[in-house]
Amino acid sequence: MKKTRNGGSFSLQIRHLTCFWYHAFVVEAMFVTRGSGNLMAEIRSFRGMRYNSEAIGDLSLVVAPPYDVISDKQRDALYNKHPYNVIRLILNRPKKSDSVSEQPYVRASEFLDRWLAQRILIEDRIPGIYLYRQSYLFEGNYKECTGLVARVKLEEFSKGGILPHEDIMPGPLSDRGALLEHTRANLSMVEALYSDTNEKLKGPILAEMERFALAQFQTPDGVAHDIWGVTDERFVNKIALFLKKKTLYIADGHHRYQTALEYSMRKRESGEITSEDDPRNYLMMMIVEMENPGLSMLPVHRVALGLPSVDIDLMLKGLEPWFNITDVEVPGGPRSGQVYQMIKRLEAVGEETHAFGAFVKGGKFFLFSWRSDRDVEKEINGDHAASYKKLDVTVLQKIVMEKVLGMKHDRESVEAGMLFTRDPLEAVSLVDSGRGAVAFFLNATPVEQVRTVADQGEKMPQKSTYFYPKPCSGAVMNRITNW
Repeated sequence: MKKTRNGGSFSLQIRHLTCFWYHAFVVEAMFVTRGSGNLMAEIRSFRGMRYNSEAIGDLSLVVAPPYDVISDKQRDALYNKHPYNVIRLILNRPKKSDSVSEQPYVRASEFLDRWLAQRILIEDRIPGIYLYRQSYLFEGNYKECTGLVARVKLEEFSKGGILPHEDIMPGPLSDRGALLEHTRANLSMVEALYSDTNEKLKGPILAEMERFALAQFQTPDGVAHDIWGVTDERFVNKIALFLKKKTLYIADGHHRYQTALEYSMRKRESGEITSEDDPRNYLMMMIVEMENPGLSMLPVHRVALGLPSVDIDLMLKGLEPWFNITDVEVPGGPRSGQVYQMIKRLEAVGEETHAFGAFVKGGKFFLFSWRSDRDVEKEINGDHAASYKKLDVTVLQKIVMEKVLGMKHDRESVEAGMLFTRDPLEAVSLVDSGRGAVAFFLNATPVEQVRTVADQGEKMPQKSTYFYPKPCSGAVMNRITNW
C-alpha cells in the first residue's frame, strides 16, 4: 500500500560526471506577480548571489549540504576543503575565544561582506528565476529532478497557501534566526512541492534547459548539478500565473521558513517594513513538482538510545497484541548483506500493510507486520486525522515507542532518546557498539501521504521524510536587502 514511484530503499548508486562552470548570466527583465482573490503562491524574480567562477573555478569545492544534515566532523571537513566554502556562512564554527554566543553569526556576516567586496561572491545584475536540475542514479535508474528557484511571498501557515508537514523545534529556530539577522541573506534554499498532474510547466522548463547552463558541478555523492538563469518574460509570466493558485508544501526547511516569516513580521511591527514589495517579505525557495519521478523519498530509520536494560523478550511480547512478529533469517557474512536482506523483506511486506524491521543486541533481526484484526485508527490515541494515524512513523512512535517502550511523547524526549539516520547499516552499527538498544527500520513515506497530512492540518512525527536529492547551500543565494 505504500509503494509509489517516489519510494526509496537501501541501495543508492550515483553516476560520475565531468564538472565545469559557465559564468555568463545576462538577465533581461523582472516580473512582479500581482493578483487578487484566491492568491496562493506569489512568485518574484531576484538577483541571485553566486560564487564567481573566475575566482573559484570548481563550484563543488565551495558548496555544502543543508546545514541540518551536517555533522561536526563533516563541518570540519568542509572547512578544510576550501577557504571560501559556504560552511563558514551557514554553520560557522564556534571558537574557544568567543566572548558571546552570537560571535559565529557575526563572523558569518563578516565573511559574507568580505567575499562580496573581494568579488568571491557576485550578484547578477538584473533579477531572474533560476532552474536547478539534479541528475543521479538511484538503484540503477537514471533520474532528474528540476526545481524553480525564486522568491516566494511569506505568509502564515493558517492562510493555507503554504503548508508545513513537520513541527518546529525552538533550538534550530533561534539558531537560524540569529544567522538571518546578521547576514540578511538566504544562504540555502527552502524546498517546497507543488502539483502539476497535467505537466503544464514541463515543456517550458525543458525548452529553457536547452540553453547553456549558468553553472555545472558534481558533488561527492555523485549528483550532477546544473543551474540556468531565466528571465524571458513569457516564461516567468507562465510560471507565476500557474503557481498563483497552487498550494506549496514545504519539504525541507521548516525552520528557515518560520525564521524568515518571524523576521519579516518583526520588521513590519517596528515600522522598518512599510511596503508589501519589501524584499524582506519574501524567501528564496526551490519549488519542485511533487509528481516528478526524479524526486526520491528515502526512509529515516531510528535507533533507541538510553535503553541499555531493555528486555527484548518483554518488548516482543508487548508488541504481540498489534503485530505479527517474524524472526528474520539472514545470511552469514558481513552486516551489510544482512541489512540488505532485511530491508528487502521490509519493502515487500510494506506493500500490503504497516511494517517495521528491528535489529537487537546479539545480532537478531525481526520483522513486525500489523495484525489484520486490529484497526489502526482506533489504536492510535488522540484527536488526529486518519491520514496521520495511518503513517508508518506514527504507528512506530505511538505503539512501539510510547505504549511498549514507555518513551515520553514530547518532541524533546524523542529527540533525546532517539537517533535518526537514513543509513540502515549505521543504525545496526550503533546497536553493535552498545550505544543503541534497538534499531528500527522503516519504509519511505510516500509524497502523496505528505500532501494529504499537510492538507488536513496535521504535523507528521519528526524525521518522517527525507527528500532526495537536496539542493546545495551556496549554489544560489539571496540577499534580502534589495531586489
